[in-house]
Amino acid sequence: MSAIVYALPTPHGRRANNAQVLNLPKRTKYGLQETLPFEWPQTDGANALTYVPPRIGDNSATSFDPQATPRAELPSAQQWSMRLVHALVEVVNGSRPATQLTRWITPEVMTQLQGHIARNKMPRLGVRSIHVHETDDGVAEISSVFGTPNRSFALAMRLEGLDGRWRATSLVWAL
Repeated sequence: MSAIVYALPTPHGRRANNAQVLNLPKRTKYGLQETLPFEWPQTDGANALTYVPPRIGDNSATSFDPQATPRAELPSAQQWSMRLVHALVEVVNGSRPATQLTRWITPEVMTQLQGHIARNKMPRLGVRSIHVHETDDGVAEISSVFGTPNRSFALAMRLEGLDGRWRATSLVWAL
């Protein structure tokens, strides 16, 4: 016999000082597994991403436009693109809200992404391969293949270093 146990808050927001409360994942239509966080905290793992806070641009003190960031001040394009492609596929699957990616994609890419969100029953898509090519200082082009076991789709994306982080400025889907 198995049972699901949920942790509920105590009345009036009081919590015992010596008790440790564990927040359980929320149940979705796909089960109890949540989507992966976009930013991982620093861990001792070999392939773990380290969080890099955004840098305040010194390009122009009077401009509010996004400032270009050189490659030396950006995180790894390979690791960053892997997380972003997985997050984009989760948005297309319908398991991640598109608004979570507003910081990492431009408004033009956001409107394009919202047109591809699965609104009906669609088989779960999985990422098969990601290839990164850094063409210029602070510019990376990504090509990715994802899909189901019987069907493949493609994604091409351009990342630019803006305001101390990578941002997707162009996105092309082959759905």
